[in-house]
Amino acid sequence: MGSIDQDTLKKLSFRVWSFKMGEVVALMIHLGDRLGLYEALAGGGRNHAAEIATTTNLDERMVHEWLLGQAAAELIERHEDGSFEMSREAALVLASEGELPFACGAFYGGETPEGTDAIVDAFKSGAGFTYGDMGDRSADQLDRMNAAWLERYLPETVLPSLSGLIEKLEDGADVADIGCGGAIAISSLARRFPNSRFVGFDPSEPAIRAGRRRVGDLQNVELHIASGEDLREPQMFDFIMTLDCMHDMAHPDRVASAIKAALRSDGIWLIKDMRCGPNFDDNLNNPMLAMMYGFSVSGCLPSSMSSEGGMALGTLGFPPVVAEQMVNDAGFDSFQIHEFESDPVHYYYEVAH
Repeated sequence: MGSIDQDTLKKLSFRVWSFKMGEVVALMIHLGDRLGLYEALAGGGRNHAAEIATTTNLDERMVHEWLLGQAAAELIERHEDGSFEMSREAALVLASEGELPFACGAFYGGETPEGTDAIVDAFKSGAGFTYGDMGDRSADQLDRMNAAWLERYLPETVLPSLSGLIEKLEDGADVADIGCGGAIAISSLARRFPNSRFVGFDPSEPAIRAGRRRVGDLQNVELHIASGEDLREPQMFDFIMTLDCMHDMAHPDRVASAIKAALRSDGIWLIKDMRCGPNFDDNLNNPMLAMMYGFSVSGCLPSSMSSEGGMALGTLGFPPVVAEQMVNDAGFDSFQIHEFESDPVHYYYEVAH
């Protein structure tokens, strides 16, 4: 085979992910039709999320995230005052059943009926659901989507950028992966660094079940069905990871405080989370923005609303300003942002005492 043309690779990758965005937005269109959201918007004029939520008797936080996704997909308009408006043309296509331009009837959701029903229930109740509730299929899908990044990119590109970490891992360190999912990261690291000990925590039983199959007979790995809040032993770990999961947590502030207590004085906490800004307008240059909000409505936001008083951050709810404030509130003194050109989707935060 010849050499890889990087421009061709980027264009093809973007094309394929654009199809994924179409799949996710298709689910959002189905939800808008099924929950009467388009009908409420088609009434005319500008409406805020609270007004649409009242009209439809749905949870305001879920409705707002859905509205942002619709604006990102350019199906409705978002105004500077935070209100949303549907054009007359969009009303014909999205809300006028019986009219020739109407298209919503063609969208079935792209999810299992049970999965779509769970999202609909979250709109109605505001109670959310966990990744464990999503079952084995969802756990497997997340693992397949993240495997290459966790098995290769993390140890080969990210970890060498953290102060003295590789040397610690080679000598023998105690490592925790909070929100470890199917244990892809720690099983890979456990093989690369046999002198170190790895403990994975995840509240999803399907994910830990998959992780135990993946870990096999590795002697330097333990997996627990537990959350980061369950860390109890003080100064137990030299290195702690939370990879793409802080925005999913109902109480990430409590997890940050637990990590502060569990990390040794010279330890490092690595946070991987979405590369985003704090406001909708800050993220308009993201060509996959509608997909991000679709991911949020269908998984991340319900997860972060899955226990009482959850922070309801959602996929784009943990930008640098939120991350830094949260780790400072937990008592950490050092917060450093790492950006890698080869990963345009994520920020990596290096946190220390």
